[in-house]
Order: sequence, then structure tokens, then C-alpha cells
Amino acid sequence: MRLSPAILEGAENALVERFGERLWRSDLHRLRGVLLADMDAGETQIETAFSEAIRAATEQKSVSLRKRAEATYTEYRRLKRSALGDGERLAVSRSQSR
Repeated sequence: MRLSPAILEGAENALVERFGERLWRSDLHRLRGVLLADMDAGETQIETAFSEAIRAATEQKSVSLRKRAEATYTEYRRLKRSALGDGERLAVSRSQSR
């Protein structure tokens, strides 16, 4: 299933409403990076989203969120290098989305 802006916006709104933005800020930025990569958005937008995810997790002093954001960003860069033109997509695994 390909992500869409409407799916991300709905998830963001639900998480913020239920738990507050601060708690989920890192994952929201990480998922935004995944969405932007899936949509073939501009490199600057994608890099910014992943950087913000790592920064937010670091500010929260959350090692697990930082590692999750770094792992997703690393996977994105790996796919970008190895799959130029191959059509591989960045996947959000169940372990990464928890």
C-alpha cells in the first residue's frame, strides 16, 4: 500500500489528539520522511523530515526513538544508493512503526 498525504495527516491528527504532539513528534517526522520518499518528493524535504525525527528523539532523550529514526534514515539512504531507478520503496516494518 502506498502512503498518501491524507493517510499521514489522519494519523498525525489522531496521535496528537490522543497523546499530544510532543510524545509522537519524532515518529511523525520519521513517517513524514517515509511518505515523502514514497511520493518521490524533493531530497531536501526528505532529508529535513528524517533530521527532524532524529533531533526530536534526541531532545526527548529517547534512545529507542532515535535509533528507530536513524535506522529508517539509513535504510532510505541505502535504497537511494542501491536502487536508483530500480523502483524499490522504503518500507515501514511493524517493528519500526511501534
